Amino acid sequence: MNKNIFKISDQISIDEVEKIYEKNFEKIIYEFFNLEHEWMFNAYKEYKDFDKYLILIYLLHKTLETYNKHFYKVSFEKFYNNPHIEIEKISIIDLVKSLSMSKETVRRKLNELSKEGVLTRKLKNIRINKVNSNARLERNVFNLSKLVFSLTSKLGKEHSLEDFSRLEIEKKIRNNYTQYWNLFFKFQINYVLRCKNVYSSIESFYVWGLCAFNEALNSKKLSKSIKDNMFMETKDFHENVTKLQNSKGLNPTTISELSGIPRATVIRKIQYLIKNNFLYKDIQLYKINNNKKSKSFYLQNEHFKKNQYELRLFLKEILNLIKKN
Repeated sequence: MNKNIFKISDQISIDEVEKIYEKNFEKIIYEFFNLEHEWMFNAYKEYKDFDKYLILIYLLHKTLETYNKHFYKVSFEKFYNNPHIEIEKISIIDLVKSLSMSKETVRRKLNELSKEGVLTRKLKNIRINKVNSNARLERNVFNLSKLVFSLTSKLGKEHSLEDFSRLEIEKKIRNNYTQYWNLFFKFQINYVLRCKNVYSSIESFYVWGLCAFNEALNSKKLSKSIKDNMFMETKDFHENVTKLQNSKGLNPTTISELSGIPRATVIRKIQYLIKNNFLYKDIQLYKINNNKKSKSFYLQNEHFKKNQYELRLFLKEILNLIKKN
């Protein structure tokens, strides 16, 4: 009998992932924030426009879906060593519906990507000529492997994953890149669209997210009355971050340096976030809203919980793929 045959009962369940997630929330959330920060920083640095990059990864995702449908697996090196990547046929209307952008915005962004030489279009046929520098793409793989390793090291022996090093996980991702990145793109596109829906633009969310992460790090350092394991739990995390009044905020210059977004744009996004009660000004620094009675506080809290739930589902899929490969 084949000992390698896949058994449904051997799958890692969402309950197991959630149990580990709760116990190791601090480490996992740090690795997740770091992954997202580098992903957004590099995306903006490369294209100076999040919407263009969102369109680009959506096109890549549709192609990877086709690869998976035909059980075609490609390594990181082979996928990006190709001078061109052929994209599954897609219309502007498909992009409009899937990415919640206007038809004019999609058309304009596609034209800009064509002028920049990123892609070539002929009717519904699209070919991508370049994505990012290999160094930045490799950082994404590295950061995802760190995030996954924060869970595998805690899984029980029955799943035979606890002995995997971070390097071994990275190797698995690189060798079966199109499988893993199909899952990553699916998660990332939905994650970014949820953020955009709440904060109006990806830039606004990035500015808010940097303020939130800064307060999470500072609040934990300043917290003397709250036990670490209580402070960094998933339950009421957002409330715990905002309840300590001594944490420091960020100024526009620092946010601009951290994000790569021009200072003038950062100031405009801060003004929007203040107007909609997502941020408030504390002397000359900006912090996330801590007014529990406000609609924005509720939106921020629910948004965080939804993202964490989707992250756990994504990690479950990744863990089962590692176990199967």
